Amino acid sequence: MTLRTLLPPRPPAAGPSRWGVRRTARLTFPEPSALAADPVHAARLRRYLTDLLAPYGLGLAPYGPSPAVDAPAGGQPSGQSYGEMAEALIRAVVPAGEQVDLLVLAHAVPDLTPGRATACWLSHRCPGGPLSFAVTGPDGTAAFTALRLLTAYADTAGLRRALLLVVEQDWLPYDPGVPVAVPATSRGVALLFGDPLPGERVLRLDPAGIAPAGPHPADPAQPGTGLWWELGALPDPGALPDPGALPDPGAPR
Repeated sequence: MTLRTLLPPRPPAAGPSRWGVRRTARLTFPEPSALAADPVHAARLRRYLTDLLAPYGLGLAPYGPSPAVDAPAGGQPSGQSYGEMAEALIRAVVPAGEQVDLLVLAHAVPDLTPGRATACWLSHRCPGGPLSFAVTGPDGTAAFTALRLLTAYADTAGLRRALLLVVEQDWLPYDPGVPVAVPATSRGVALLFGDPLPGERVLRLDPAGIAPAGPHPADPAQPGTGLWWELGALPDPGALPDPGALPDPGAPR
């Protein structure tokens, strides 16, 4: 038996009245994760991916996830772990002594640790032990879905301190059989939402007024973080610009 509950449509959530972006951070990860050089992890990853791809007639790229034998050109292992990337972003954006109620991780390309529930793992690494989940989707759309969900939770569930992490990594060790945009660089953006503390200003982000760029993101080389990178460079709380003064991420540079 299937039980369904149908509710009348609601306008998109915009978050509590004083709620907005309090702090931001952005980081680039030019060096591979330490896990990429671990031969035990590489062997397990090769076995996992081989079994996963076989039913679809797909195989690993010639160098695959085996740094000891068949690493990419130059002999260096590659790949990033979103868990380690997210930990660095959390340290950069969450003030000492503060806690987070909700953490949402957005990405498209799988990471170096597909066997780990990274969002659940991060709930134990982030101050406050927040409710955590991940959103994934193509063409940079995951972050927009994540923002809408995060805002709806703040509106309806009382989770007022929320962290949005948008991450992407530049390594995909197999051809998925469909067109896919692999980022040129591994990098991440963190947006910390909440009610402003005394003396702070927040940046309001209304999900209803933000739309993904579809199949042509502002920065095709960075489909996941391209539209969020400028937000990640905002100054410290209390010096946030008016929303109208923000650069248009879709404008030509």
